[in-house]
Amino acid sequence: MLARAAADFYWMGRYFERAEHTARLLDYHLARLVDTPADVLAHGWQALYAALGQPPPVSLTVTDDAEAFLVADAFALAAYLIEDPANPNAIIQSWINARDNAKQLRPWLPVRVWTCLNDGFFWLRDCDFSEYWARGPNRLPAGVIERLRLLSGVIEARMSRDDAWRFLVLGRFVERLQRQTSLLQSWSRPSDGDYQMWTGLLEVCAAYEAYCRKHSMVVRPAHVRAFLLSNPEIPHSLSFAIRRVQSLLSGIDPAGGRYPLRAPHRHALRLAAAIETDLQVPIEHVDTWDFLADFAEDCREMHNLIIAEYVDYPLERGLPS
Repeated sequence: MLARAAADFYWMGRYFERAEHTARLLDYHLARLVDTPADVLAHGWQALYAALGQPPPVSLTVTDDAEAFLVADAFALAAYLIEDPANPNAIIQSWINARDNAKQLRPWLPVRVWTCLNDGFFWLRDCDFSEYWARGPNRLPAGVIERLRLLSGVIEARMSRDDAWRFLVLGRFVERLQRQTSLLQSWSRPSDGDYQMWTGLLEVCAAYEAYCRKHSMVVRPAHVRAFLLSNPEIPHSLSFAIRRVQSLLSGIDPAGGRYPLRAPHRHALRLAAAIETDLQVPIEHVDTWDFLADFAEDCREMHNLIIAEYVDYPLERGLPS
């Protein structure tokens, strides 16, 4: 596979995951607008923007940053994350970027995958945000999630399990590693007594029912942190994501998984080991904030190593065969 094609597939996967992650956070938060106290909503907006690593379109001039969101309009805060052209990480911009990558990949993409992606783009571009807001504040993010999951299903059903598919899915899970780590960092800021926020975190990660089956309906922050860090059966846990990254790297570069390990394989093993070994002690005694800060830096390095090994490699070396 050409390196530029591998890069396009990889980034297309990252943009899909980025758009869905933003939509999931908005869907959860906007569904709570009616019955939630203003101060809780303000802290929710603060955590949401922190998780996305984006500066809010409001002036944070007060002592408590969350208070700035009390004077902001929820419609404007949501629109900035969905369709504002001034926001390079808005959902519409992620979809545009993914579509631009897909344009370069038409020979590798099944027709149904392209048409599903294209239909979703035109739907999002032409929809009237204010009209959807009138039906329900979370209707548009929920629609984005449905279309992205439809697209994921078409990809899974139509694409061969070759390197094109592997690079696309690899991009999704590298993005998920970074986004979920940022999400856990932002949710570690509320006090452990704020159980509503921790229940919300489980719901955002589609893990509430699984948590209740494993523990109980009593949500304990320490258990939530451990559950979303190290449970390998939860699709939005860090353990699940890094295991998928390891598997996909082994498919792309089987020789890289044998001694001496190539840099991406070695780094993925290090990330998996960090989750398995650093969290063997009781989670109450783990400095989760420091662990996540270090893990976030390692996730960014994971991306850099993948690009260096499989995209920007020296021409005379070539891709692994």
